Amino acid sequence: MKSQNQNTNLSTLILKKLITPSVFVFLVMSVFSATTFKFWINWGGAGVPFTNDVDQYYSYLIAQFIHHDFSFHFNHVYWLVETPTHLYVPKVTMGLSLLYLPFFVLADNIAYAFDFDALGYSAPYSWCLHFGSIIYVLIGVWYSRKSLLLFFNEWVATISIVIIFFGTNLFYYTFKESEMPHSYLFFLFSLFIYHVLKWRQTSKTKYIYYFSLIAGLVALIRPTEILILLFPLLIYVSNITELKERLIEIKNLKWKLIVAIFCFFLPLIPQFIYWKIFTGQFLFFSYGNREGFYFTDPQFYNVLFGWRKGWFIYTPLMLFAIIGLTMMFFKRRDLFYSIFLYFIINLYLISCWWDWGFGGAFGMRALVQSYAFLIIPLAFFINWVFTIHRKKIMTILLGLIFISTSVFFCATNMYQTYLMKNNLFHWDSMTKDAYFYTLFNAKKIDRIYLETLFKHPNYENLLTGKRDE
Repeated sequence: MKSQNQNTNLSTLILKKLITPSVFVFLVMSVFSATTFKFWINWGGAGVPFTNDVDQYYSYLIAQFIHHDFSFHFNHVYWLVETPTHLYVPKVTMGLSLLYLPFFVLADNIAYAFDFDALGYSAPYSWCLHFGSIIYVLIGVWYSRKSLLLFFNEWVATISIVIIFFGTNLFYYTFKESEMPHSYLFFLFSLFIYHVLKWRQTSKTKYIYYFSLIAGLVALIRPTEILILLFPLLIYVSNITELKERLIEIKNLKWKLIVAIFCFFLPLIPQFIYWKIFTGQFLFFSYGNREGFYFTDPQFYNVLFGWRKGWFIYTPLMLFAIIGLTMMFFKRRDLFYSIFLYFIINLYLISCWWDWGFGGAFGMRALVQSYAFLIIPLAFFINWVFTIHRKKIMTILLGLIFISTSVFFCATNMYQTYLMKNNLFHWDSMTKDAYFYTLFNAKKIDRIYLETLFKHPNYENLLTGKRDE
């Protein structure tokens, strides 16, 4: 009997160690995703997620596996760009197609096994890629959790992943427009950060190869995100002397550095070969002459506070991350520079892009992937809230205020996702009046009146530099 009790106690102890608060919450997120995913979907008249940008990212798979024609001569409307060789290539790169691939193959097998249309646009393809997108985000959340636990306790990590998942527009790009690049980049960023931290923690070279390969995939999807390489350069660097030491350390890697560079370029090689065959160039700017950056006219205010897409308007909880980042300057400068420099340069580039609102979106979608970095200062702020005061009663009071605020804005974020799903928030034309009218009148909306409150951007003006709307 005693032995049985001991075994029971041991099993309970093991279970408690395995099912920690952050693991339990992650399991809840997974169950939530599996049981509610259909509620957030609105694929409109097309009935599939393969429209607009997603259809373009997906085009490489259709070309290769369905039509066996990378010159895109088959009958489908894609955003193709004429090349110097007078052939046509997609405007977008093949990065997302590589990440779609495992779920495309699964869908293809299901389509053939159960006699669905196997041309790439039937139900198996839609659902497999949609589920795949959600899985990628959940893996990203898991790795963000693992990174946080290198610095913070279980409860801080738990609250942080809840806020990032439910309280930001990552939620929208997990469930409503899952197949867009932001969910996939969040996944890649989370893996990248974890492996960089493990490299610094263990000094094992294998982690350099891992994060270099991941960085290559990131660059293939969105070249400007090469900025993430600032993180391994600057993490745990707090002054010029330490930066010089880091540069010497990287130089002393010698042949290992060459292998890391090869790992970085490995995911890019198929794109380079494709461009060489069809454009005559290994590097080809497929966005054409009209789209580009206005480096002397950054739209910081519009990006952060504008009613059309403003980050802090539609994702106010990220203010806590910015406060945490500011606090890190004074308390953890060795972590501050690596995150701050990535964030501020990335914000500048976003603000300088000709269409700073990035077309159809919920909030500032171009910042979604950066949450993999910003979850660290967010956790820093949360940790501060629960440790600032010595008196237990004050800690409880501050904690309750913070938790109540977070729950409110998480609920607001999910409600706004619902409004986007039902086309009550406009994808590119929101104004202050439209925002508040929709927020408080969703069940009795006058759509004709609502349309008068929208301000539709003039994209021709944006292209020519008239960008402050």
